[in-house]
Amino acid sequence: MRKKKLGAATWLLALYTAARTRPDGHLGHPEDDGLLLDEAAAFCALTPGEVAEHAALLVAADWLTDADTAGGRLRGQLAARVLPLGGLL
Repeated sequence: MRKKKLGAATWLLALYTAARTRPDGHLGHPEDDGLLLDEAAAFCALTPGEVAEHAALLVAADWLTDADTAGGRLRGQLAARVLPLGGLL
């Protein structure tokens, strides 16, 4: 990601997703089915609608393998190369 020209909000979203990752790389607790979009947006100083755009940038940067923001939740998985950076929930 260092070589990509990503803004501060995208970097914050990368940090937020890595800190809230299960050992298998999926975002959030299994019972929560992802991360709350409002909380992710607040952490990154974004609106909930902007989180999808920044999550797509993380997919393009090979930080996330996929990202979905349907239903008020951010769902996805860390890419294999960044999985060691993930938090253990």
